Amino acid sequence: MDIDRANFLIFTLLGIILECCNAIPGPIDLGQALSDRSQYPQIKGYFRIEANIIQMLNPRGTTRMYLPCDVIPGRCDPKISVAIDYETPNNDFGKDSVPYSRYVQVFDGSGLANVDINKIVSKDVCNHDTRKVNVRVRAVDKDWIRNDEIDHYSCFILTTDPPAEDEKSARWSEEKTCVGHNGSHKIIWKYRWFFIPESDCKEIAGSSGIIRRNIPFFGK
Repeated sequence: MDIDRANFLIFTLLGIILECCNAIPGPIDLGQALSDRSQYPQIKGYFRIEANIIQMLNPRGTTRMYLPCDVIPGRCDPKISVAIDYETPNNDFGKDSVPYSRYVQVFDGSGLANVDINKIVSKDVCNHDTRKVNVRVRAVDKDWIRNDEIDHYSCFILTTDPPAEDEKSARWSEEKTCVGHNGSHKIIWKYRWFFIPESDCKEIAGSSGIIRRNIPFFGK
């Protein structure tokens, strides 16, 4: 076994150990929920949330635990999925909030670090209420042993910017940045949300959202 392969296996095992130590589900953040009640008005009714996930930036090609994705520096095999969570926005990723089985895949590639995605994920909320929406983005590095977490991203929509009256009057937000656990990892995204007629509301059981359309990416 050559030195590079041996070092890579050591880093992989170290990553597994470190990740296991951080995998204990955290409690529901009741303090944050109470704070939200005092800061953000309650929105209730029939509305649609659209999140445009534009890019994932991972300039060093590393995982959530700051380890290289691959033997070749600066490259990962990323699979990226999204869930729009209006019910448990303050909870930890995983079983404390939206199960990973309900995330919608928006990208699957190999030999990449920075990724152009530019897909819109949508969710209808039908006669429920919220004070905060967490557009959860999960990126993993596909591997022959196991998938490693590249990072988790919480991208928030706050009710201080309420839904538009209808789709026609809805405007996209400015591009925003969500930072992962590893500070060099970022998601570039934007959103819009708007009220819809009750007859148009289609809250799909067992699904966190749907990809409404793909948009060709035009780099800056």
